[in-house]
Amino acid sequence: MKTEQFAQMEKSQRIEFLKEIALTTTISSKCLASTLKILRELKFRDRAFYSRFLQHPDSSVIMACKKALSERGFENGFGFYPMRELLKKQNIEKKLQAVKNIISETDQSGEDLLISLLGEDNLKIRELIVKELSQRAQVNERKLLNHLSHSLWFVRGAIIEILGNRQSQLLFEIIEKLLADANVEVRIKLLEALAKLNREQVKEYILRMTNDSHMRVCREAKRIFLKI
Repeated sequence: MKTEQFAQMEKSQRIEFLKEIALTTTISSKCLASTLKILRELKFRDRAFYSRFLQHPDSSVIMACKKALSERGFENGFGFYPMRELLKKQNIEKKLQAVKNIISETDQSGEDLLISLLGEDNLKIRELIVKELSQRAQVNERKLLNHLSHSLWFVRGAIIEILGNRQSQLLFEIIEKLLADANVEVRIKLLEALAKLNREQVKEYILRMTNDSHMRVCREAKRIFLKI
């Protein structure tokens, strides 16, 4: 982080790089605290991201989180309910309205929060977010891809659906892992996504899925393969 190479990176690239470091399980407390400090100095504002480190056993990390959360930019909750409010037991109408308010935000913080809310265990909320991120002109697809490895099955399915709707080539970077995903619903979402991409690129993978261990995946793969 002190190298010339890091200094020459664009601000958005530095932020993404630092976020990946912070989420590394083997990172030391000292390095994590420094990473959070630099993110704060870069004016990265994501309450959900910083909050995940508030229970860290090292006090220096907690202090870095609290300092970041106290910075200007969080006070008004980006014009919508703060993240903590969404996680409380509210009725579906209020949660859906909160997501709609977030969708009206077009800055980076709004996109980050929408991605984090894919983890809400409510199908209607996820469908709303999937629809928005699928059709939004500018979305950080790499950020979506990076969430796949540490997400619950329904979040993985939602992300695959978004990338498929956007006809993202990034899916091919992790296609082998997705083919071997333990969850049937995720593999079904993968099939649906592949069906929206170039025929020559996907037919090999769809053919392989006709021999999937689950009958439902096999049947859907054969149906799609016959159509392409």
